[in-house]
Amino acid sequence: MTAARTLMTDAGDEAYRQQTLRRLQLTAVEMGVTAVLGSAAALLARLLIPTPEYVWLRVLLLPLTALFAYLIVRAPSVRAYGAACMATIATVSLNSYLGALGTDRPLMYFLPAAAIIVLSTSFFWITLGQWVGGALACYALFLPFVVDHTASRADTVFSLLYAAMALVTGFVSHLRIQDYQRRAFDQECRLAKLSVTDTLTGALSRAEFLRQAEVAASEARASGAPLTLLYLDIDHFKRLNDSHGHAAGDAVLRGLSDVLHQALHDSDAVGRLGGEEFCVLLPGQDEEQARTLADRLRILLAAVPRPDGRLTVSAGVAGLRDGQSVAQTLHRADLAMLKAKQSGRDTVCVAD
Repeated sequence: MTAARTLMTDAGDEAYRQQTLRRLQLTAVEMGVTAVLGSAAALLARLLIPTPEYVWLRVLLLPLTALFAYLIVRAPSVRAYGAACMATIATVSLNSYLGALGTDRPLMYFLPAAAIIVLSTSFFWITLGQWVGGALACYALFLPFVVDHTASRADTVFSLLYAAMALVTGFVSHLRIQDYQRRAFDQECRLAKLSVTDTLTGALSRAEFLRQAEVAASEARASGAPLTLLYLDIDHFKRLNDSHGHAAGDAVLRGLSDVLHQALHDSDAVGRLGGEEFCVLLPGQDEEQARTLADRLRILLAAVPRPDGRLTVSAGVAGLRDGQSVAQTLHRADLAMLKAKQSGRDTVCVAD
């Protein structure tokens, strides 16, 4: 169970990263336009100061920045997205660094750009490692100015102080934004799960079960693998509700669902079709394998507490046949279950 929970957590983290990637890529155009226009504005401002340096190199950096921003939009993975973002930050920072060269106080000229870049991009990183990489890509250009002996002590001290404040603020902002986005993502997942599951038992709703069955049937037809439906109906369930109340019936339904979820494979699916009727989707299993599973489930379900006696189920098995739809297969499984009822209950029948 621990390994399964770890896999589910990893899958959830990956789903969150992928959703965040898609959402941020929609705003990457805004980031790219802002980065290019900001760099161009800084270049024009530098032209107003005497003896500007590296003008043509800074001009060439503008289309390069736009290219990296475009790669953000087209990034196929979270890792590629992070690399494209870091490259964009690096070109913008380099443009600012070149603009500060040749001024009388380069460290102070570079400080506002570095602080703005670190703060404004704090929301744009998906992982903590990407935030660290982006901060390094920007702040690495501080080093030449810091070790420059022409900088005054006051400039150096205050530049490092404000750079550190911007770094800490950006870090806290990144964590808070990630926490908010993760909570929103988890809430969306919970709402999505509620819309496709039965709230009492945790089994799939009828509509979602049939949707997944259609998908599995398409895959089975394409691969030639078997696909089987196992239809389960609790015996004498109305008598249980009439004699002991619906709370007792609900407890039995939850107990049955728990047994099914624990006994089945991750690739299998359980749906509550209505009342006390459940259906199990078994990809890759033929009718004989499904019948063996049904007999094993009957033994396991007998251990579920029931106030009026032993819990028993009647089961019908039907495999998907060539030229037959999921609805037709489900109908055959239902008829097989009814045959099991007529045969005395607590038994398994395979559809004709």
